[in-house]
Amino acid sequence: MKKVLFATTALVATAGVAAADVTLSGSARFGVIYTEGATTDEWALHNRFTLNIDGTAETDSGATMHARVRVRGGETGSGSTNSTTTGVPHGSAVSSPQVGVSAGGFRVNVGNINGALESTPGLYAGAVGLTGLGWGNLSVNTDGAAGYWAWDSFSSAAGGVNGVEAIYSGGAFGAHLSYSPVTDRTAIHGSYTFGSWTVAVAYQDSDTAGEDKLVGTIGGSFGAFGVGLSVADNDGVTKGVLSGSFGVGASTNITAYIGSEDGSDENYGIGFTHGLGGATIAGGVVQTTSGTTMADLGVRFNF
Repeated sequence: MKKVLFATTALVATAGVAAADVTLSGSARFGVIYTEGATTDEWALHNRFTLNIDGTAETDSGATMHARVRVRGGETGSGSTNSTTTGVPHGSAVSSPQVGVSAGGFRVNVGNINGALESTPGLYAGAVGLTGLGWGNLSVNTDGAAGYWAWDSFSSAAGGVNGVEAIYSGGAFGAHLSYSPVTDRTAIHGSYTFGSWTVAVAYQDSDTAGEDKLVGTIGGSFGAFGVGLSVADNDGVTKGVLSGSFGVGASTNITAYIGSEDGSDENYGIGFTHGLGGATIAGGVVQTTSGTTMADLGVRFNF
């Protein structure tokens, strides 16, 4: 992602700090979303704007202090631009901060953490469409007791979980441990990359019913083809997701997934992206476990 320098490597007068800067980066998207049988706005206009504000300071010892807040705004359907409708963000808001320190291959974050389960390599494989269309491609999103999004992750326009996490990356190995006293969730993942393939295992422990999770993923590519498999035990509810992708020429990519969950019908989706050079057209269609069809089409870009 291209970063725009906000303050050019300014020297900081405070003793022990070598240099500091602030950078801006972000993304935006717009398009239409279709939801079969929706009570309102079966066809809905959609837009989203995201701005990351990152500050860093390097100490004389070589450690890097970092901090981030995110500005997120969006609109789906006919909601007003200065309110919030349950499940659908409207208007704009600023996230709580994430702050921390990194040195060598280690990084520690405090506050609005990323979350170890959320950061598991291969977890989001098979994502389709402009908006993710419900994210049924995640093996940890289920119709079971915990439902969807029952883990810690960075909150783009809200308070976050106020946790702490430690991240390690060295060569082919990666590891991530996170904990939040607010949600009382502890999560950990480990990953290993060999060639064009990555395997990962993640675990989450929680006192909330349905939130204990054990996940395994594997994904890689051969030529123009990509493939991914994710299987999770969601506190007794097993869900598996098989995904694949295929590159068509230099600018177009087709992605599809199929998910199977204990006690539920299968869900599946297919989508495409086409690069425009500076922007991407994206669209897709999915069917949920309840048989609802969703689709979207639009444009997204980074800055």
